[in-house]
Amino acid sequence: MRDRSGYKKRPRKKGRWVPPRGESTSKPKLTEPGVETSIGLKVRSNYEKVAVEYFAKNNIEFQYEPLILLHGRQFRPDFFLPEQNLFIEICGYNHMPHYRLRITKKKQLYGKYNLNAIFINYDGKGSLGRLISEKLNNYNF
Repeated sequence: MRDRSGYKKRPRKKGRWVPPRGESTSKPKLTEPGVETSIGLKVRSNYEKVAVEYFAKNNIEFQYEPLILLHGRQFRPDFFLPEQNLFIEICGYNHMPHYRLRITKKKQLYGKYNLNAIFINYDGKGSLGRLISEKLNNYNF
């Protein structure tokens, strides 16, 4: 059976929509923050929750997802530490191609505009709090 574009229809995977050949899927929409932290701030992921808990425990002032404008586009870095003028991105979804591409573009833009940024790649193994601490110490925090 063929679809309107003339291609053979791709078999459906159970419970998932498969786009026609040659069409890309749009990136997923951001979900509303729903993970509550001990300080009452709602964040989007458990990784971000660990970061917030680390900042709170160590009395580090931070902003969650501040809106910035770079190259005519809006970005929301995970965190901004105003006292250090430092952006922090927790990268935990590196298995997703659109996510890797977005992080690569962010790195390029941060570099182009001379913004201080730390990208923390976390694969779910080990302690995220320890990794954040190491990255901040390497940054001369």
